[in-house]
Amino acid sequence: MNITVIGAANIDVTASPIGRYVPCDSNPSRVEISYGGVGRNIAHNLCLLGEQVRLFTVFGDDSIALALRDDCRRLGMNVDPILEVAGARSNYFICVNDHNGEMQAGAADMELMQHLTVEMVEAHISSINSSTAVVADCNVSEAVLHYLAEHCTTPLYVDATSAAKAMKIKSMLGVARCSPLVVKVNQVEAVALSGIKGDVEAIARWFVDQGVTRIYITMGARGVYCHDGGNSVAVPSQAVNVVNATGAGDAFMAAVVHAELHGASMQEACTMGVEAAALALLSPTAVNTEISKLINP
Repeated sequence: MNITVIGAANIDVTASPIGRYVPCDSNPSRVEISYGGVGRNIAHNLCLLGEQVRLFTVFGDDSIALALRDDCRRLGMNVDPILEVAGARSNYFICVNDHNGEMQAGAADMELMQHLTVEMVEAHISSINSSTAVVADCNVSEAVLHYLAEHCTTPLYVDATSAAKAMKIKSMLGVARCSPLVVKVNQVEAVALSGIKGDVEAIARWFVDQGVTRIYITMGARGVYCHDGGNSVAVPSQAVNVVNATGAGDAFMAAVVHAELHGASMQEACTMGVEAAALALLSPTAVNTEISKLINP
């Protein structure tokens, strides 16, 4: 499959304490520096799942940008056209985990993403629509997401990214479309968008009523719930010893896209997504290369 991913590529700095995490104190920790970004992570996972992937993103022109771009290519991503912003620094995400691998604090410097404009996407919409599917993360602007909702003629998958950024999805709802819109949110993002608390089925139905073709709601240890307006499935999570929670949602999204494009049912797509997320939780970095075993057991 030929998949275009539109979203962020950045530098991840992850600190995990050695021993029990103590809030408001300096914790002896192991610090990992790696390449990340929701869009880049999804693209990386899709490459590992055997897909042909183009990452449509913007790069800064600081010292790290060239290495980040070259690493994307090394992993098999097509990053053409290269959209480089003169005088801009790369995106950074800093994460502080607790002793259970769960994020306690995160800081995202994503100013560079404001340079990924509607005009840039519009200039390449023909090649974007020639893809088998398009995946967008909510690091891109609300205007870009709205443009994609109106002009994308191939299945469009959207990752909410965070509770605050998820609100951009509202601009896509109710838009007349000629192709499926599939949205992935976690429970916090789902509540923020819908305004409905507690009832995951009611939340899912709200999304479908707004024009979403399929909604995937990930619920951490409680698993995942998916609804398409006619059918619903719930798949429990897999119990693992969490090393790092960052990237689990990205792995889930990539696996769902891969599974659906290869004809999987909702149940099968959810199951593969849960398996991919479990693998990501075992990795100190956002992407676990073992995800390739899901297609090559």
